Amino acid sequence: MKLLTRGKKMNWFLSEKEEIKLITVSCVHTGDKYGMLPLNPVTKDGGGIIPSPIQKKMYRELIKILKEIGHVDIILLMGDLCEGKQLKSYGVPLNDSDTDNQVNWFAELYQETFFDHNSPDIVISIMGTPYHAAVGIGGNLDYQATMKISGMGDTYFGYPNARFYLGKEKLLWDLQHRVSIAHVNRLMPFEKIIRTYAVNAANDGGEVPDVIGRAHNHGICFPAINVSDGKIPRIAFDSACLKADDIYGQSLSYPGTPKIGVTTMLQDGKEVTGKYHAIDPYPKGVMKV
Repeated sequence: MKLLTRGKKMNWFLSEKEEIKLITVSCVHTGDKYGMLPLNPVTKDGGGIIPSPIQKKMYRELIKILKEIGHVDIILLMGDLCEGKQLKSYGVPLNDSDTDNQVNWFAELYQETFFDHNSPDIVISIMGTPYHAAVGIGGNLDYQATMKISGMGDTYFGYPNARFYLGKEKLLWDLQHRVSIAHVNRLMPFEKIIRTYAVNAANDGGEVPDVIGRAHNHGICFPAINVSDGKIPRIAFDSACLKADDIYGQSLSYPGTPKIGVTTMLQDGKEVTGKYHAIDPYPKGVMKV
């Protein structure tokens, strides 16, 4: 596994390829009762656990979608792969969890799903929110989870974010987990990001990204939208999540029904398009939170 971080020469992936197919996924939250689990999760001491009906249906729906998608060139893992400790929220104690189990479960889940059915040539993963990713002596959970799957392909970790060139046209991609929340419209944060990059580039040199990817807000997902106010297209995408609705999510200042599923994207020359593949995790007879 290699690091994508500041101070290093920027990577240029698939520089000879015109058409590149990607999957983006975020907020898997492995280890949470509303997050994803592998088919037969076992703790490190040998004990088995039984996934809930919601987790089982998410798993089945995900497998079905990934089989239809088939091989991709790149998978983008956009952070919060594991639930983490989550010891307190607003001062309220929550259930503790063994993060070693979470990392192992994510690796098993990844192998059973994305690796087996999409066989990506390149994996690019980034760090999520600190309260999900950061633990004590074990270190960064997103880093651990990415390291665990690194033997399955050419793997890179953006700490905390990732920037890279992609394809023959050398489009600049900019990936971060968190995105600011705008109560006016969902595109405002991305339009502001573009303007900020443009001002910085004008003052200090550098480049404005061609594709900006974010995640974090489970209630928002769009695969590829032009947010440029000029002649040069600037594409933004907000990754879908793989965690069902819970009470904590409904208590946030930006609640909304989670957009569960994965996103496929296609970079064809200078054009970038995408599609959201939705998952309904609720089996018949199971009430939503």
